[in-house]
Amino acid sequence: MVSSNTFHVVTTELTVGAFAMAGLSFMLAGLASRDVFGLKSKLSSLDTVAHAVLLFGLIAMPFAIFSGIQSGPQGDIDHPLLVNKMLLSTTSLGLALGVLVTRRRIGMGVWEQAYTRDMQALGGMASSGLILLTASIGGTYSRGESLLDIFHLPYDTVPLMPLWMSGMVLVIALANLRTALQKA
Repeated sequence: MVSSNTFHVVTTELTVGAFAMAGLSFMLAGLASRDVFGLKSKLSSLDTVAHAVLLFGLIAMPFAIFSGIQSGPQGDIDHPLLVNKMLLSTTSLGLALGVLVTRRRIGMGVWEQAYTRDMQALGGMASSGLILLTASIGGTYSRGESLLDIFHLPYDTVPLMPLWMSGMVLVIALANLRTALQKA
């Protein structure tokens, strides 16, 4: 039998790796849609990779969340770092779903118009960035350090996201929703 701690490490690495790959792929797809660095011929492949690994990360995310709750000392969420992890991961979940639904409804045409390609690339990268921030908080919680310590983020304050960041996420999510509904 695998302990919840070990299962959490495995599912977290799967989730973070998938989202990191998705973020890079969305950035490259956004550049390819504008034919930067001669990547236009790779747009279809980058689109497929970006959305496939984003979907895989979404599938792995609930396992990481629930195993993380189970592997905690009390088995519940009572620490500010854990609350921030939950807020950021669910925000990422919402953005990722918006990106995937938009791609499903519009198809490859999402990369043809400046507005839709920007929202698709930004939504995918923002979702990935939030998961990487969530992973950084996990490192702070479990080891007392993370790669993002140089930024001195207020991890002990709930919510971690300041009002401007919450507003930015809301605007991206609403723009993705508008795009998806507009093409329906």
